[in-house]
Amino acid sequence: MKMAHGKFAAITLVGLFAPACLVFASVAASGSTPPKSIDAAKDRPYPLLRKRLILDGWLPVQNARCAEETGRAQACNRWLELQRCGSDERCLMQWGDGDGAKVMQVEVAGMPAGDDADPLQAHVTAVDTAEHPVEVPTTTAARCPSLDFVQFLRSFASTAGVRQAFVMPLVRATVLVSDAEGDRLEPAYLRGDRADVFNIAYRAGAFHHVGVDGIDTDPLSLQIRAPSPDVREVGYLYGTSEGRSFEFARRKDCWYLTGNPRPTGP
Repeated sequence: MKMAHGKFAAITLVGLFAPACLVFASVAASGSTPPKSIDAAKDRPYPLLRKRLILDGWLPVQNARCAEETGRAQACNRWLELQRCGSDERCLMQWGDGDGAKVMQVEVAGMPAGDDADPLQAHVTAVDTAEHPVEVPTTTAARCPSLDFVQFLRSFASTAGVRQAFVMPLVRATVLVSDAEGDRLEPAYLRGDRADVFNIAYRAGAFHHVGVDGIDTDPLSLQIRAPSPDVREVGYLYGTSEGRSFEFARRKDCWYLTGNPRPTGP
């Protein structure tokens, strides 16, 4: 398994010593099945609220540029939901519900900057919660290229417009995190518009791996499994160790990318 080097790193295909950290949360609603309600969140320590959210099926929404945008590498690994921070030491957290239909934004005040700052040492308090529906990106209407999955996958991997139209706004993933305590896997959501949410291209009659250096010219062998009639799992191994997998689900009108279950392998 390829691990990231350096003291802090998070691979996905992402404290704080504060005498008084206050949290203001704001969150959203949609037509899917609601998660368990978060009762009496006011004045609750954020670590306790965080545990409750996880138990109720909420997942962190990871920002791939968290360390760069916040200056808090340790916090980005400890709390994958960290999004951004302002000059006034106020930071924004984001969560997605179990259906990927709602998001919760939590604003944390009093978090000092620094790559070594550990949020587990901070006193963070939630003062309010609210809910918002997941924002669906506006894209040009696209027709489903095919209900035959292999034909669909070829189009999905070769046409940007198809990828934009048939990926869920929040993609369920497993994140490989490497920090001072070692390596661990954590569940999270990736935003569907992230460039690395799907890294396979199709051209000249073959699939190809897409990496930081572009598209590999060698063909990429894919393994496609059908655990159920409406689900397809697409996996690959690349080189000697690196691999990923992707989950697609057939909804009412087409196939959609819904998950990145395996971030690396074998």
